[in-house]
Amino acid sequence: MHNTSERFRPAGHKAQELSEIVLPDEVFKPIQRVVKRPRFLERLFGREEQTVGYLYRDVEYTPGIVEDIVLSKELLYYPFGPILSSRHDWQKYELSEAENPLCWFVPSAPVILELCYRAQHEDTAVSREAQQSWHDTFKSRAWCSLTSTLLDYDKGNARIYHNWTIDAGAAPVPEEILFERSQDNTPAVNTFLQAMLGKRYSAAEGTFSKYKTPVRVYTPEKDVTGTRVLVLGVGIINNKFCIEASHDSYDHGYARGITLAKKLLVDKRYEVHDA
Repeated sequence: MHNTSERFRPAGHKAQELSEIVLPDEVFKPIQRVVKRPRFLERLFGREEQTVGYLYRDVEYTPGIVEDIVLSKELLYYPFGPILSSRHDWQKYELSEAENPLCWFVPSAPVILELCYRAQHEDTAVSREAQQSWHDTFKSRAWCSLTSTLLDYDKGNARIYHNWTIDAGAAPVPEEILFERSQDNTPAVNTFLQAMLGKRYSAAEGTFSKYKTPVRVYTPEKDVTGTRVLVLGVGIINNKFCIEASHDSYDHGYARGITLAKKLLVDKRYEVHDA
């Protein structure tokens, strides 16, 4: 077992010149189900407990902050307007107690990768259900799933923001506007992927390929400026898994949501079940 400090493996191939972080052996706490108990009158009419989402323990949901989080069972649909709505509208929705009483917010790309990764490294009835929910999220449809990761492009460079506003640093944009995620990616590509996808970027191919192969990354032309939104999903035309880093300034009308467990579970109608 590796020690708890970060270790780096030596480059054995020219595509590996950028050393990748080797994470220590990990044991995750089991994913659990969060259910909503019916009220008294609802029980009288035979309404059963409703699965609200899946509880993941000890997730770094924002840089440097680890909490227990709940992933929504279903997609969140933006409640106010048409299918396409701006990221600013989503940010307003996240802050609205009236429209969003469960405090859902759109996860960043690194968090989505982390949650998919964990669901695949566990074999319980609940983890398999969580895994299937990701299949349902990413299956071919008109639009890919929204993340809260933004890329601010400026002539060959990109500054990356997670959770809409948290600065994750800058990286040069790869020369290729379309490439497949693989072990043969160049150091420049790996630098860009790490900035977008976080600590598990090297696991993106193995994780997202469970939903569709190959895993393709799309970036804008070198002379593009302005902000783009990172979206994920299976392309409706090419039927490949897409990490779409060149999407325009309008966001899709749906996303998976996460919320802090401590905010949701303060309501006694919500319970955590192991099955």
